[in-house]
Amino acid sequence: MEQQLITLCKTFAHKADELEIKAFNNPDYRENGFVSDFNELFDSFCYGKQNRTVSGLNFRNPPRYENIKSAVKEEVIQRSVKQYQITFEGLPKFRSIRFIAEKKSGDWRLIRFETYIGISNHPKDKGEELWRRNKL
Repeated sequence: MEQQLITLCKTFAHKADELEIKAFNNPDYRENGFVSDFNELFDSFCYGKQNRTVSGLNFRNPPRYENIKSAVKEEVIQRSVKQYQITFEGLPKFRSIRFIAEKKSGDWRLIRFETYIGISNHPKDKGEELWRRNKL
């Protein structure tokens, strides 16, 4: 199960990065082909049209999930019967990426990703890791 979820995340990340690189280097593709390719990728790996954030992509270089390739640790934690957290820890720590996967209708799909921010200094949760939730 754990390896299946790691593979799901890596495959999605690789394909998403390929689209982002193609769009970064090709303005015509960015304007005329990217959205349909992105929607097809999203439909294959993710749930919920409300979570789509095509407009949020800035076609960066290196692409959004590039750090997964150099992760020093992969960790899968069960959050509930139908939900898992898959973390790709990077060095330095701010390069870490986490996906949340959920099982619906027998299929595992990604529902969001998170990026590491740092350690909290707030008295309420001092010392806890902070992660920014991002739409896919």
